[in-house]
Amino acid sequence: MWPALSTLAVYGATAAVALRLAHRFVLPIPRRAALLLAAAPLLFTGRAIFTGGILAPLDITYQAEPLHSVAREYGTAHTVNPLLVDVVSQMLPWRAAVREAAAEGRFPLWNRYVLAGEPLHGVAQPAIFHPGTWIGLLLPMPQAWNFDISLRMLIALSSAYLFFRGIAASQVPAFLGALAWALSAFLLFFVGYPVTPSVAPFPLLALGLLKLVKEGNRRAVGLTVCALVLSVVAGHPETLLFSVFGGGLFFLGELAAVGPGRRLRPVLLSLAAGGLALGLAAVVLLPFLEILPQTWQYALRGMPQLVGRRSEPLIECLRRLLPSIVPYAYGVLGRSDVVGRLIVPAGYAGSLLFPFAAAGLSSGSRRRWVFLGLALLGLALNVRFPGVAGPVAKLPLFDIAVNDYLIFLTVFGLAGLAVLGAEGLLHGEGARPFLAGAVVTTVALLAVTSARAGGMIGLGMSSDYLRYRVLLQIVPVLGAATLVAVLVRRGRLGAPAVVLLSVVFVGERRLEEAEMYPTYPERAFYPPLKLLDPIPRGTPVRMVSLFHSFTPNIGAVYGVEDVRGYEAMTFGPLADTFDMWCVQMPAYYNRVDDPASPFLAFLGARYVLFPPGTEAPAGWRVLAAELGSRLVENPRVLPRAFPPAHVAWVGDPKGAFEVLRTIQNFASDGVVGKARPGPPAWLPNGPADVKVVSYSSDRMTLGVESEAPVFIGTSVTAWKGWTLRLDGKRVPLLPFNHAFLGFEAPAGRHEATLRYEPDGYRYGAAISGATLLLFGVSLLAARRARVVRGRRG
Repeated sequence: MWPALSTLAVYGATAAVALRLAHRFVLPIPRRAALLLAAAPLLFTGRAIFTGGILAPLDITYQAEPLHSVAREYGTAHTVNPLLVDVVSQMLPWRAAVREAAAEGRFPLWNRYVLAGEPLHGVAQPAIFHPGTWIGLLLPMPQAWNFDISLRMLIALSSAYLFFRGIAASQVPAFLGALAWALSAFLLFFVGYPVTPSVAPFPLLALGLLKLVKEGNRRAVGLTVCALVLSVVAGHPETLLFSVFGGGLFFLGELAAVGPGRRLRPVLLSLAAGGLALGLAAVVLLPFLEILPQTWQYALRGMPQLVGRRSEPLIECLRRLLPSIVPYAYGVLGRSDVVGRLIVPAGYAGSLLFPFAAAGLSSGSRRRWVFLGLALLGLALNVRFPGVAGPVAKLPLFDIAVNDYLIFLTVFGLAGLAVLGAEGLLHGEGARPFLAGAVVTTVALLAVTSARAGGMIGLGMSSDYLRYRVLLQIVPVLGAATLVAVLVRRGRLGAPAVVLLSVVFVGERRLEEAEMYPTYPERAFYPPLKLLDPIPRGTPVRMVSLFHSFTPNIGAVYGVEDVRGYEAMTFGPLADTFDMWCVQMPAYYNRVDDPASPFLAFLGARYVLFPPGTEAPAGWRVLAAELGSRLVENPRVLPRAFPPAHVAWVGDPKGAFEVLRTIQNFASDGVVGKARPGPPAWLPNGPADVKVVSYSSDRMTLGVESEAPVFIGTSVTAWKGWTLRLDGKRVPLLPFNHAFLGFEAPAGRHEATLRYEPDGYRYGAAISGATLLLFGVSLLAARRARVVRGRRG
């Protein structure tokens, strides 16, 4: 009972404050409307909250040993939606790393738990500054996740509701539009990713831009800034780019409707809002921009042959169109096999939305063309239509982006048209277009499902499930058409009918997405593993698991550092070494098959998890056994910092990497990426006594003692931002073994402190702080000026 009450208390208080601020500074929100907005997310998160469970695809982690052996015990034997793998192997582990930093009273700059260490704040996706993250610190992690998902949905709902009210829609049509936006397949699928919280405030951005055109005042600027900052702190810069692009198109559409003499001020104010938002969000954007060029993915996306086709033949465009009409046309994860390239949610937001949109097209509002244009553009980019997708992909930044995700413009456009249609029905108009839209929708659904029925059955979808999904789409449309036809004949079409149709729409969407995110009991949330108990926590030691066991990245939840991992921003030089010690699986993690790899020993993987059916090398000590798996100690492992017996000083990076590939014993040999006078040669180094004095996620202090000058190599990945102080004085770090850091120390006894504090964070924090200060001062000055004018008046 307590988990439910605490989650509801935190969510309720947050929703009350957020909606009160919206009521005060954006548009009035009646109390009943506020209650409905706050309660709507519980349609999807309520089961998890009220039962004390968690809304997350935990079943995915149970695909791998050792958790697979207890999957039935926790009710996770059946994998519902394997496409959500990033939620449990990235988003939740990142959240665990952030919470650990907060508990220790430090800013979460570095993540030591994955890929031999990587930036945490800089990769953006942990969304450290998003309200769902920091308010969630008040709750245990499972409850905090439920709260965050609910808040993300609330932001989407309230943003869309405010926008549609801002274009003069009535209460009920505005609610329908908000539900269509927040409950679309795209936003619901990505609700556990940074994509949805980044795109959720898009309607609020559109409202701010609309107000810049119509009112052109400070409040409009503030609203625009708020929407932009909300999108930035959500942690998905690619979606931020798309939101700005879509908002700009909407802004141009609004500017076109006003006279030429009234366009300059909105344009200038929009630039001011953008500048202010950039200043406030610099603490998020600058760290991201600093690490982006260092990543493997940045280099890959710059290669057209690896990005994939930017436009497709017309027949392929048609195939890509179908999921926006029939989302199960190419299979359903957990219910059948799927056609991989066509399974990511597209522009579908419920079949009942189509008749509403048809009615909206017949309205007299000029905005129907804006909504239609955005819907068609998003669809064209998603299906990669020739002549549209190709030119957009040539724009700066769009050339390295996954432009398919601009499909959210289709959802927004359809929702806008549906609001216009509902507004017409509310006033007894638009019945004929609605009925015509219902007929066309039904025919289209039957045509697509008939054409794809054989293919869906061939993918393993049962005929009963296929029949259920078809009826789930068609019955609401036919029922709505019947209701509208009857009410029109009786002259009673109006608010009650639109309310009832909206309720039917919500029911349809709830049933259609019932299996998107499963709910599991809290005890299934990364349960304790005694197998990992021998690994000391908070010390500079790493582990690795072989083959497909112990899903990478989840080590953060268990407090163990794993040399494997996968993420959207992998350190490029580290990825160069993968073929020396692991197998890079396409779009997934780096699998380790050989525990005796010399490079693995260099990485400090002291603890190796052997899944059932595998044998440890002779002489390796078994430390623990559980569920058929064993934890074994690698006797050849090297410490985090050590002096290699011989060092090759090679100034040419390519040459240094070639030398690295020849090394078989990293305790004996290491490569420094710096040239020294004389011909290249292996030079003796050390000996030295190197001890770890203190260790935390973003800092390590070493005690070094040697009788002669010595080079100390480390397995700390060389992301920009690491600094070294030797006896309190800043000294340079040197490249070591291609992807890592090392340094020189003179003879004697010294204390060396490595610390991660990148320039992007320091400068970004300074800019954001200064912007916030100036913004606060300007608000106080404006308020004082108003008070003075009031007294004079």
